[in-house]
Amino acid sequence: MTGPYRTRWRARLARSAGALVISLVVAASAVNVIAHARGPRLSVLCSSIEDLCQEWGRAFRERTGVNVTVARRSAGEALTLVSQHDNQFDVWMGGPAEMYVLGAGRGLFAAYVPAGAEHVPDDRKDPSGAWTGIYQGVLGFCSNTAVLARAGLDAPTRWGDVLDPRLRGLVSAPNPNLSGTGYTMVETQVARLGTDAAMAWLRLLNRNILQYTSSGLAPSGVAARGEVAVAIAFTQHCAKQIDQGHDELTITYPDDGTGHEIGGIAILAGTDQPETARRFEDFMLSDEGQSLGAGIASSQLPARDDLARDERLVLPPGSHLAELPLDEAAARQRELLDRFNRQVLS
Repeated sequence: MTGPYRTRWRARLARSAGALVISLVVAASAVNVIAHARGPRLSVLCSSIEDLCQEWGRAFRERTGVNVTVARRSAGEALTLVSQHDNQFDVWMGGPAEMYVLGAGRGLFAAYVPAGAEHVPDDRKDPSGAWTGIYQGVLGFCSNTAVLARAGLDAPTRWGDVLDPRLRGLVSAPNPNLSGTGYTMVETQVARLGTDAAMAWLRLLNRNILQYTSSGLAPSGVAARGEVAVAIAFTQHCAKQIDQGHDELTITYPDDGTGHEIGGIAILAGTDQPETARRFEDFMLSDEGQSLGAGIASSQLPARDDLARDERLVLPPGSHLAELPLDEAAARQRELLDRFNRQVLS
């Protein structure tokens, strides 16, 4: 190739190369624009009250601009999800701490000590930062006084009260196999009575159960609809129903010992958004994050001891906690659920 042909060929090549460079620059700019438009993101799995889960996500999004997506699952379902290698979540929050102890033992979490954790007592957080408590709840009774009146009964104040034959088919409780609340119910009886006597007690309770729900939130709703007289639940769920206008509901606590939950939060080890996840955990322990849990949309006891609390959710004088040590409750979960399934449900 010589003379004018070579000159024209070089000119075409130069134009083509220039066009390619421009195309690459435009493509790269487009990618950057799209990435900027999307911004930071966070996928959160939540095992607390649905409205509250979404409110936490909305508040963090408004404060930071992070695109937060929140999915709700019961604690038992959530632990199964985050145990899978291909789970797409960055943070898990809500649900009893026993589940977080199990998750930490499986190496599912990335340790982080959030700002504000110094106000959370040591028994409400993991010493290495694998998980931290963000709220508390006490196991009690959510009773529909109208249904109780038709049965000629008062609201229960002892565990034995829910074994009354007049409550046959009038009690709702969460399924311990699916719900952290349900497992708390089981371990509470073990702590009160010992394992064998607890299973015998649970067999008697089973006679009165209308349905075992898949979520710890659901029994209070069943009571609110008048389908049962008594729901066994963490009492913040009953308070939510009362605040929504169900004045026929009342909260009581067993005076012969009951369990409680520490709702946890943990960053999942496989997250590709570690910095954003840490910012979210800081937010959940902040005054704002804690106050949302104790706010109008939902009442919960904050994990921090330096903040105000809803007195309806506090164990009254004369009552006491009866629960297994957290590590024991987590370690014995499989054993106790196996016995529950064989000796109570079979």
